[in-house]
Amino acid sequence: MRDDVFLIWKKGDPEINRKLGSDELDRFLWKLNCFEKRIEFTLEREKDGVMPFLDMLIKRESNAFVTSVYRKETHTQRYIHWKSNHSQAVKLGVLKGLIHRAHLLCDLKDDLLDELNLLRDVFVSNGYPYKLVNKTVNESWSSELKKWAAENFEERDDNNEYFEVLHAPYVHGFTERLQKELKTFGIGFVMKKGTTLASVLCKLKQKTEKEEKKNVDYIIKCKTCDMKYVGETGQQFHTRKQQHQRDVKNRVSTNGMYNHLKYNKKHKIAWDDAVFIDREPHFMRRKIKESIYINALDPSEKRSKIMNLEKGIATNPCWNEFNSEV
Repeated sequence: MRDDVFLIWKKGDPEINRKLGSDELDRFLWKLNCFEKRIEFTLEREKDGVMPFLDMLIKRESNAFVTSVYRKETHTQRYIHWKSNHSQAVKLGVLKGLIHRAHLLCDLKDDLLDELNLLRDVFVSNGYPYKLVNKTVNESWSSELKKWAAENFEERDDNNEYFEVLHAPYVHGFTERLQKELKTFGIGFVMKKGTTLASVLCKLKQKTEKEEKKNVDYIIKCKTCDMKYVGETGQQFHTRKQQHQRDVKNRVSTNGMYNHLKYNKKHKIAWDDAVFIDREPHFMRRKIKESIYINALDPSEKRSKIMNLEKGIATNPCWNEFNSEV
């Protein structure tokens, strides 16, 4: 999957472009859009040697590219306010992140100084204390130099300094004190979002009905006995269920549920009581899981506890050791 591709394109033959009435890059874009109708590529060209790309502004000079920070014209300069109910570490983290971005993207010192001065004004206007903002900006020169030296000359120490980590909601004034106390015992603290009115009342993601779920491993039982059918499908489940019902109606001998009903005339399938035992978007992983579940329910080769006619795709016998856990 690719998005936002930065492309350097050499100009084609002017004579050919004149005869065809378009330049070579436009023809390349047209060809790209012919491969898949659902995917449309768009093209943005540089203007006066300048082009925005992601959050960078790229300037093309005679023998090099010079980058700086780019913001859209619609950017509001609104960030998390100093008086918001978040820890000081989180609020300072936003400022430090933007300062780090400025040092990372600005090639020229003048561009970097302009960006840092802008960040001073923006965060003071968002309620941050001027002395704290100014101190953070000034200290960034030495801290960024240390980061650069660590990445280029020193080995990074990724060892976790904490033995345990506590996850809990943020409580203004209390969390900061708790963090200091826990640190003395080698325990870290990670703020976890608690229950809010929005999380209780607003369900932004539309709930998927059971029959519409895809990429599932499922079990369909017999109402009369304890026999089970284990299956998998990448389709919506109601579509797969209809296929099973059609096979039973048409007496398809390759269908395990039909064969069960064929030799047990009075038995009935519990179509509406299907159970989803796993969800897996990847086709082969889903097939492997189906086989593992089948073997866990009925390890014997004679298949006396399941309606499946086959045991699924071949899996390593080592999985049989986990049958009781599955």
